Amino acid sequence: MSDELEKRASDAEREQVVVRLRDASAEGRLTLEELADRTALAYRAQSHAELVPLTEDLPGPVAPVSRRKPVRWTVVVIGEAKRKGRWRIAGHTTVVMGIGDCELDLRQAELDGDDATVTVVQVIGDTTIVVPQHVDVELSGLLLIGGKSDEGSEADIAPSAPRVRVRVFGLIGELKVVRR
Repeated sequence: MSDELEKRASDAEREQVVVRLRDASAEGRLTLEELADRTALAYRAQSHAELVPLTEDLPGPVAPVSRRKPVRWTVVVIGEAKRKGRWRIAGHTTVVMGIGDCELDLRQAELDGDDATVTVVQVIGDTTIVVPQHVDVELSGLLLIGGKSDEGSEADIAPSAPRVRVRVFGLIGELKVVRR
């Protein structure tokens, strides 16, 4: 290895890598899961050799191009709604449910910015939000009958990890955040 790659990485160099990873996510090149995993690796990196592979498969910053439209609303009157696979989540997304269930899988989702806020308004129903392991989750809100939970480990969440804010307001039901 070259002497440059063997040198210890500084905090500023780690932050530069994280900024590039966030930009790549906003460009649609990395999913939320990839962003979270690579951000965690960047903060644990001790040398340049550990930082280089995190961005070497990404082109330099490019001018914005037309991307798929971010999802801002998911509405269920009676029934079920699911979002899985590769999709773009807006910075502020709202789920409105009358009677039903909803599952949002954010592991392959592309963030429209640095973080996302999901507001769930439900009358009767259950909502499950699946996030990658290294994502910071803030859970708040009120369910009159039922509960809300954040399942899974919050270990190894970096200070600048991608953040998902989940707010719930409802009458009867449950909201679960699951880390996979």
